[in-house]
Amino acid sequence: MILRILITGLLLFVFFGCKPEKGTPTRQIEIGSKSDTLSYRTVPSAILKILQPEQRQLISTLTGASQINENQSLKRRRSEKERLLTRSFLNHMLQNIRLNVQEHPYQVNLPDYKSMSKHNPYIGTNLYAIIPSTVPNNEYIILGAHYDTVEESPGASDNATGCALVYGVSKLVAGLENRKKNLIVVFFDQEETGHAGSYAFVNFVKEKGYNIHSVHTADQVGWDEDGDRNIELELPTDYLKSVYGKHAKPLGIKVFTTDVTSSDHKEWREAGYNAVGITEEYKNGDTSPHWHEPTDTFETVDFDYLAFVTYLVYKVIEEQITI
Repeated sequence: MILRILITGLLLFVFFGCKPEKGTPTRQIEIGSKSDTLSYRTVPSAILKILQPEQRQLISTLTGASQINENQSLKRRRSEKERLLTRSFLNHMLQNIRLNVQEHPYQVNLPDYKSMSKHNPYIGTNLYAIIPSTVPNNEYIILGAHYDTVEESPGASDNATGCALVYGVSKLVAGLENRKKNLIVVFFDQEETGHAGSYAFVNFVKEKGYNIHSVHTADQVGWDEDGDRNIELELPTDYLKSVYGKHAKPLGIKVFTTDVTSSDHKEWREAGYNAVGITEEYKNGDTSPHWHEPTDTFETVDFDYLAFVTYLVYKVIEEQITI
């Protein structure tokens, strides 16, 4: 009887005494992950040194936290002049990693079913570069993010973070010695006004006859208030869902899928391409509260999370581009 009481007491202590204190978040870790601590959810230090300084510089410049030239700072990226300054800066960043940067000027009429089609025609300019395969190959992967903003916002989260991710992955991929597919990196214009830039680039790719393996677009990847490092995939194909899940699992994070269509991946999927949108937990309630606000500034960006998501996307692209 005494032994039974002692055993019961020990079990009660283990069950109740080991629970986290009130307010301490609990985390679900996917099967196969090695740790439930954030120390495991980190970027290799060598990669971090490559990514973070220039990602900080890019977002600082695009949001007006630092000057874009000797006389000007960007407060938003909305007007024709502001978008021209933005493209010039992004062009310079890509040229620094020895990419041959090209402009894709366009004038398009959006289809009638688009809510913004009353503003036709749309005139803008996408910016892109091709990182060629190291062996002859006609397959292309596309990685993109929009660079424009809404009227009153400096657009740090939306979408300087996406631009910083595209830049970071570009730099890492350009350093790979073995590339069996081509990578097109693109900064889309006018996402905030009907996805005109991505719509135009879809038509451009079709005209060129490119054989597209997959399309990945990033939009808002700089907010992680609960520190769990989770991401969302917007309407991924089964293949892309599986490959992102494969690389997320050893990092100990969750990859949620959503039905969000309000970003550039929409145009690619509707055109029949294997496409996905990548974002922070927009639907799961851990997304920037500064979205489309004047407070969407450089100071609100979680640069560790940005580097983490950049690294995850790089691992996905690395697998696709080397097999």
